[in-house]
Parts: sequence; C-alpha cells; structure tokens
Amino acid sequence: MSNCNTIYSQLLKLVPRHDFERLAKQHHEGRAFRVTSQWDQFVALSLGQLSGRSSLRDISDNIAVQSHRLYHFGCRKVTRSN
Repeated sequence: MSNCNTIYSQLLKLVPRHDFERLAKQHHEGRAFRVTSQWDQFVALSLGQLSGRSSLRDISDNIAVQSHRLYHFGCRKVTRSN
C-alpha cells in the first residue's frame, strides 16, 4: 500500500516544530494553557484558515471529524473551550 501525504501535512513541514516550540516559549506571557498546547492551537487555527471555516464551532467540528489524522500532524483534539 502506498503512502500519500496530505497537502496540509506538507504545509506543516514548512514550519519546523522545534523552532515553533522555541519561539512559542520565548514569546508566551501570561497564564498557562489548559490542555491545548501552542502547536495544537496553531494546527487547529491554520486548518480553519486554510479550509475557510467561519466560526470556532465550525473549526472544532471539522477537527473532530478529522480526529483520526491528528496523530500524524502531531497534535490532539481541540475543543471550543480551549
């Protein structure tokens, strides 16, 4: 069986996760995140932006449907409360 990367995973490879985590830690101020990491938020919001989602509920519903692919993006499910 052949392996086919999605376009979104190819776009996420343009953002090195190590550099992203370093910059997020450097620029983060304020309270700690509840459950969601900065990477999880970035993946969710960029997916919402690229897919043209119009609301937070729409983004969280789309991510819930795509939950079997989130492991490959290196993130967990994002809820509306986060």
